[in-house]
Amino acid sequence: MEATDVLTYMRRTRNCLFALGSLFLVACTSTGVDPYEGFNRKMSSFNTGIDTVIFKPAAQGYRAVVPSQGRTLIGNFFSNLTDPWTAINQLLQGRGKNAASDTGRFLVNSTVGVAGLFDVATKAGLPKHQEDFGQTLGVWGVPQGPYIVLPLLGPSSGRGMVSQFVGNFGGNIGNPILYVDHVPTRNTLFFTLLVSARARQLDQPQLPPQADRYVLLRDFYMRSREQQVLQ
Repeated sequence: MEATDVLTYMRRTRNCLFALGSLFLVACTSTGVDPYEGFNRKMSSFNTGIDTVIFKPAAQGYRAVVPSQGRTLIGNFFSNLTDPWTAINQLLQGRGKNAASDTGRFLVNSTVGVAGLFDVATKAGLPKHQEDFGQTLGVWGVPQGPYIVLPLLGPSSGRGMVSQFVGNFGGNIGNPILYVDHVPTRNTLFFTLLVSARARQLDQPQLPPQADRYVLLRDFYMRSREQQVLQ
């Protein structure tokens, strides 16, 4: 992006996401899990096309150029940035002990682990957790809402879109990269995050040709999100 960077784009879409997420939460009780299947299938195909042209080749190039240890360090760096948001959500869910553990994990890895490049905290008995505001809403009893596929962001739901608004758009509290003031640096970090995450998926088994990929991904997403709430 040139005139508009990643942060500008995300700010422009936050109100739309929040409003749509609220509508989808309301609609879920009478319209079922996937009332927008036609739109979702088209958006899923669009995302697959973008991945085929941009993200998959970039991930393959990234893996070819960056050695395994380097990819691990980069993955650790980005993973460390998620721990404060996890700690906040642990606290909102009433899990004070886990919140303290995740806070300690971030502090240890950010200092002794050299800005999170090395995962010292796990060896010190502070395991990695993954909590977001969607899981917090689930713990509070907010329903999942209908399935929705977002452009570039992929699978989501009514509850998931509200979570994305709060975490990534509502003050950027869930994505520290967006606090970086220097636009080229921020965009580079954001793209590296996406490519690093995509590279970790390259070795995943391919679905058989006769499988309905859309249905499998939808069911996996909805089921796994509910299971995460119950953990």
